[in-house]
Amino acid sequence: MLRAFDYTEYSYVRKNIQNRELFDREKCIAQKYVYSNPVKIRPEVCPVCGNSRLEYLFHRWDINYYRCQECGSIFVNVQEDAAAGYLENKELKSLRISSEYQKEAEDRRSNMWDEWIHWIKYRAYRYIGKNTELYVVDYGDRYQGLVDRLQGSGLCGRYVLTDSILEPGTEEPEGADIVLYLNQLQHVVEPVSVLKRLSEQLKEDGLLLLSTRLGTGFDILTLKGGLDNIFPYEHIMLPSKEGLEILLDKAGFELLEFVTPGTLDIQYVLDNIERVEEGNLFAHALFKPENGPNLMDFQRFLQKAGLSSFGQTVARKKKRKSGGNIADMAE
Repeated sequence: MLRAFDYTEYSYVRKNIQNRELFDREKCIAQKYVYSNPVKIRPEVCPVCGNSRLEYLFHRWDINYYRCQECGSIFVNVQEDAAAGYLENKELKSLRISSEYQKEAEDRRSNMWDEWIHWIKYRAYRYIGKNTELYVVDYGDRYQGLVDRLQGSGLCGRYVLTDSILEPGTEEPEGADIVLYLNQLQHVVEPVSVLKRLSEQLKEDGLLLLSTRLGTGFDILTLKGGLDNIFPYEHIMLPSKEGLEILLDKAGFELLEFVTPGTLDIQYVLDNIERVEEGNLFAHALFKPENGPNLMDFQRFLQKAGLSSFGQTVARKKKRKSGGNIADMAE
């Protein structure tokens, strides 16, 4: 497995990638749904590694988040129907497909999407040997601007958008060169089952390019329930670095690259410093005004150490064993 240790600096401001008023409306819809669909049952095992050594970490809107003491993943113990109902919520979908929401996303994220596509094309060439005219499956994308960019990038000879609010198609693709699973794992109750489904959509040696928020991110572990942009049921599954590798292996993937190129961990904590627990003496010492000039060096350390809260991975579908199948290999 490769790890990238270069510090990622973007030529654009990533702090405000969503309009605050739209974010508050989205969060209000989420909160209303959560209070109508509470979860009170404590989980028995970690959905990532299966270990029973779990600890309560924090709660948000009366929903408890738990952390696995073995693999470090963070999750909510929610039923599949409640999680699916959240994503199918008519009020939430209506907001997200609205022209206002889509235009704001286009205006604020366009440079970030260009960076994404550059990253995808580079990895495609590195591991497939070409980055044009590929069969690409885009799983769960909800931004029309990103869909348009992917289709116009030259990457795709065939492009299939599936499980998206943008179109109702439920095609089950197969034989794809690349599956894009960008910021979708956070919604998943049974991650191994979903990743196995993605494996079935790929040809042998096909690539899964996955991005996700991580439970080992500095901002999440520092702010816990005080982090404004982590809430149920938008964020059910926050795997650790180790947990992500476990999930991919169980689902029949070989992890090729893992990086945490996040640039906002420090900013998120600074914006919510009053929510940091009093007992967290290290954080309060770190964020004293006189340390301001050194904070970007600390963000650089988080990236290099894999402790930023946003992870990107490249994984390859494992070859089938003679007389067996990938599902058997993953057991």
